[in-house]
Amino acid sequence: MERFTTIERDGYNSCKTILPNHHGTHCDGPNHFNPNGPKLNELPISYFWFDRVAAADVPKKRGEAVTPDDLRPHEAAIQKADLLLLKTGFCMLRDTQPRAYEREGPYLSPEVCRYLVETFPDLKCIGLDFLSVGTPANSLSRQAHQILFGCHNGKFITAIEDMDLRPLFQTDKRLKTVIAAPLRLSGVDSSQITVMGEFED
Repeated sequence: MERFTTIERDGYNSCKTILPNHHGTHCDGPNHFNPNGPKLNELPISYFWFDRVAAADVPKKRGEAVTPDDLRPHEAAIQKADLLLLKTGFCMLRDTQPRAYEREGPYLSPEVCRYLVETFPDLKCIGLDFLSVGTPANSLSRQAHQILFGCHNGKFITAIEDMDLRPLFQTDKRLKTVIAAPLRLSGVDSSQITVMGEFED
């Protein structure tokens, strides 16, 4: 952040900020890896209203893949969902072990990405409580992203990466609605996103 104007000098305060569009909690648009996929701001704002939310407990340790076998027990719930939240528990390390969180997190295997796009036609988005679809610990990230974002068969699922899902571990209540508000910047593949959820009574 850089101070641009000040009250003392200019009569008002303002700042300039530089923010990488994949920093912090953000939503990957298909164009992140698919040259023919839409950029995030090209998706209608209604796309980011989710009223059929599934949350799947899939505990993972450092560097472990999320696989189709992890999700098959949740298949009936995911079939009805437009948003799937993956609760691996890795978000617990966000504050206490940031290096491990950044470099050694779980990831989506290419096989689970294929399973998601081929099995769940109504699923629009997946939320991850770890850093990214891929991990710097292996070379599978590009393939997984490409499959998830429509390079495989044209069907894409967007991904909200680096979510703090700790509130979901502190309640037994089900999420009724999730509203996601992306930073809508023209021409940008992906951007930061604010995610709000309403629990059932």
